Amino acid sequence: MTSHSLRAKALATLLLMSAATAVAASCTKPSEAASAKSWHATGAVKSFGPSRAFVNIAHDEIAGYMSAMTMSFEPEKAAQFDGLVAGDRVAFDFSETADGRRVLSRIEKQR
Repeated sequence: MTSHSLRAKALATLLLMSAATAVAASCTKPSEAASAKSWHATGAVKSFGPSRAFVNIAHDEIAGYMSAMTMSFEPEKAAQFDGLVAGDRVAFDFSETADGRRVLSRIEKQR
């Protein structure tokens, strides 16, 4: 075999291995998704993104996750932001997706 043929064969093998790894990583069992880590936090609504696609919350420390700072969170359902305005104190629960998005499972105004 020529060195060109060996390089082509090695490249083809690497591509197949990469594709197999990507497919395996995308196959998440329902039990794995259900056991995703979630966190509870409190904070103050700072602002909303365009069309209320996300909310920026200045949150208190989230034990085991993040020190106090301002971060954005996406709603699980658009209606979760109904009745909320900048300045509201909120309590919320969220999880982080595999691609790093923070998704709210619950958010409610504190009285």
